[in-house]
Amino acid sequence: MHSLTRFAFALLTLIMLCTIDVRAQNEAGVVLGGSYNIHSAAFGKLGRYQSCCPEFTGGSGMGFYVGGWYGLALNERFRLLGRLTFSSESGSMTDEEGSFVADLRDTAKVVDALFVHELTASLSSIGFEPLIAFQAFDGLDLLVGARVGVTIATSFHQTETLTKPEDYGTYLGDDRIWVDTQADIPEASSVRATIVAGLRYVLPIGRGRSTFLTPEITFHLPLAGVASGVAWDVAQVRLGIALGWQLFPSPPPETLPIPPIEVPPPPPVVVFPPPLLTITSSGMMPDGTVIPNPVIRIEETLVTTLHPLLGYVYFDDGSSSIPQRYVDGIQRAIRDTIALTPLEAAHGELAIIAQRASKLPNTTIKIAGTTAGTATDNGLELARLRAERVRDILVEFGVVRSQITISVRNTPLRPTKATGPELADLAAQENRRVEISSSDAALTGPVSLGSVDISVDPSTLRLETTISASAGVSLAQLSLMQEDNQLLNIDKRKNADRVTDVELLSRDPRTLTGSSMIATLTATDSLGQVSVLRDTIEVQQLTAQRKRIEQLGDVQIERFELVLFEFNDVSVSQENARLIEFVRSRMRTGTKVRVIGATDVMGSEEYNRDLSLRRAKEVALLLRIPDAVVEGFGEDRPTFPNELPEGRAFNRTVVIELVNPVR
Repeated sequence: MHSLTRFAFALLTLIMLCTIDVRAQNEAGVVLGGSYNIHSAAFGKLGRYQSCCPEFTGGSGMGFYVGGWYGLALNERFRLLGRLTFSSESGSMTDEEGSFVADLRDTAKVVDALFVHELTASLSSIGFEPLIAFQAFDGLDLLVGARVGVTIATSFHQTETLTKPEDYGTYLGDDRIWVDTQADIPEASSVRATIVAGLRYVLPIGRGRSTFLTPEITFHLPLAGVASGVAWDVAQVRLGIALGWQLFPSPPPETLPIPPIEVPPPPPVVVFPPPLLTITSSGMMPDGTVIPNPVIRIEETLVTTLHPLLGYVYFDDGSSSIPQRYVDGIQRAIRDTIALTPLEAAHGELAIIAQRASKLPNTTIKIAGTTAGTATDNGLELARLRAERVRDILVEFGVVRSQITISVRNTPLRPTKATGPELADLAAQENRRVEISSSDAALTGPVSLGSVDISVDPSTLRLETTISASAGVSLAQLSLMQEDNQLLNIDKRKNADRVTDVELLSRDPRTLTGSSMIATLTATDSLGQVSVLRDTIEVQQLTAQRKRIEQLGDVQIERFELVLFEFNDVSVSQENARLIEFVRSRMRTGTKVRVIGATDVMGSEEYNRDLSLRRAKEVALLLRIPDAVVEGFGEDRPTFPNELPEGRAFNRTVVIELVNPVR
């Protein structure tokens, strides 16, 4: 291939030296057009990057090219064109792989599956193109030559996506994408060479035929592949248009000089400069530390949560209908139990219990209906209706009716008691319930949930701005964007010189990406003069998959959310004491242990903070880990919404967090 390139250069040089005519007119111009990129390949993976694709065989993509040229006239019919162009050779390749997955939703079965492998390459180069233009007919030139380019972009994005079945199957959590790799192409060629052939048509448009347009079409046949070690070539069909000028056109006709007209000088004008802007970004840590020129770090951590079943279904005042939040939770739990959030699991407990009971036909389920014992929510009949409604739902989802026993009480055996009149309504909400229990721990034991925690560091971005305008400020705007995601957009006319803090965790962190954040300050003065200033904040995103692939020292968190305590209680039940022993068995060398106590909002903040710390110390004592971090958050950091009775019940808890290094 390289010898063919050298032969092409030698041929062009020989023609130039033998046929040059210094009397002919030379030309120069610019060229712009689009390209259809034809990728041909025969490989399954690139370098060390993960890939399950059987083989990529080819694809296509659209690109563009732009550049300029100088044309040297050799004689009346031949011209030597030297062009310098930027060219985009990007494209996509797709391969579909049929397989199957196990469907475990109702009964175990095998269903057809389709995995789509897609590789999108971003390729571009700057190259020199020596071409010979032969005038075959009046205005029509044949082009032949070569192009040698230096590559400036050689990256790729490869994904593997489960597309069928559409309603089932994930790799991790709710993720249906297994491979998602963005990187530079391994062993990419630094030089690309092609043979060029094509046509152009010259259309004079200027006075004296000195300016012309030339529509053109060319084909580029590759002499070198995209990368060594893989079979991958890119050919191009280009369609473009050039604007050119003759460098030595015929002189224009002589015209008589026009005598100048004397114009009196204008009066002096007062010039107001456009607004002067400054913008400075910094990061703010929780302890007040300021970080200049920050790099925002977004990191994913895999979390496995052992979430307890509360065993309670709460009802509205005077009602025996299942609240809508439980109806929605049951449907969500039926579709996918593993991917539930803790709150979704709390609302889907009836579905979880029903699924377990269908596998334990000899297990007895006890259902106890209660009321709040108030004027509007009272009586054994109402308690029975509530218990029967819960029983009917369990039977509907496969539990044998004979497995279920029902009892009723006006109020629970261990009711929630209000410590003041202002808490009476909250206590009544918690006493309007149906309690589900069983002697078989396999029926009511905790459920394992999988999730991804996302941290942002620093979590606060500080933007300091100033605006100075001699003609006064009429409009001023400060915005913060990440791609199409608008993180901030405020009017800065009244506080142009003020500090603006952006709390990055106040929004869903899953919407943040690894792209840079752009802070833009725009100001318009009373004369309509506009000034714009931008500041770029670098962002680093470490996904769980990237940390595993690049071995960046990841950790995995196991979180045990234990509902250990009754209302205003610090004693650990026997069942949860056994669970604490299980937690001890999960520890290994290098495990960091954190014990966090919490409460609901019933009671004063100081009392709840002390109560949560006593609960955490009680659990830490049973763990027998002297270097465990023990904290009591009280009611300050609720995991569940305190507006719901089940949320307050789950907030009366101790969370044991094990941070294990992933090797």
